[in-house]
Amino acid sequence: MDNSKWYKRMNWFRNIFSTGRMKLTLYVALVLWAAVLTQIGVNRLFHEEIRITEAFIKSDTDHMESTLEMIGEYKKGEMTEEEKKAVINTIADAIGLKVDNDYTGWSDEERSELLVYKQAKQASTQIKLVSIKEGNTNKNYITIQLSLSNSIQNIDQYKKIVEDVLGTLDVKDEQVILKYEGSREGELSSEEKQELAENLIAELQGNVALKYDEGDLYTVYGYTGMLKEYISSMGNKINIQVVITYNEVNNRTRIVLATPILNESW
Repeated sequence: MDNSKWYKRMNWFRNIFSTGRMKLTLYVALVLWAAVLTQIGVNRLFHEEIRITEAFIKSDTDHMESTLEMIGEYKKGEMTEEEKKAVINTIADAIGLKVDNDYTGWSDEERSELLVYKQAKQASTQIKLVSIKEGNTNKNYITIQLSLSNSIQNIDQYKKIVEDVLGTLDVKDEQVILKYEGSREGELSSEEKQELAENLIAELQGNVALKYDEGDLYTVYGYTGMLKEYISSMGNKINIQVVITYNEVNNRTRIVLATPILNESW
């Protein structure tokens, strides 16, 4: 039950009972229950994100990597370079990234970008602020891409950290993509690809919505009620995508699990 319903019930109870002590006791109790239910919702959401990571680990792949991609709209209007750096530094500080004044950027009449990119042994991070001129005003967007190798479980923690810091920056229309990828040696048969994709979706308590088999490219879209975000396509709700591709040069099969869908072409 959402908090608005609880507050409506609070008002209803307050109107019925006339005793001041009774009204105060009921009001406090209901506020506490609303807080408890809110925390349960947060814990459930975090647990569901962990389930996605656990599901991919069960796919038994090598060279696993997880990627967090986020984009959202920042405040409108002109921004100086120092203001843009301050926003980037706020995000970098939150995730423990040392910037060292390593900014790069470019601009033209319609668009400008300022970014920081860091590559470590088992992680890569890019934080970018993009300004686009629309009529008489500028729209500013923040994009973040964070990739982790091997310790893919930590991506869930970074997602929560980034969501919190974007909340403090009052970022609007935030979109989030979680992507997990790994590989197996050799080529999978059509039956093996189908079984692998369906097992991944089943681990997330989901159902297959659409599937496409193009030989070296096998794609499955699914939906699970575990995740609140979804898109609609051909009358289907979709918030899981599984892509399986084969590279005959290195004789390896690449497996990708994404929520809600990938933002890249294949």
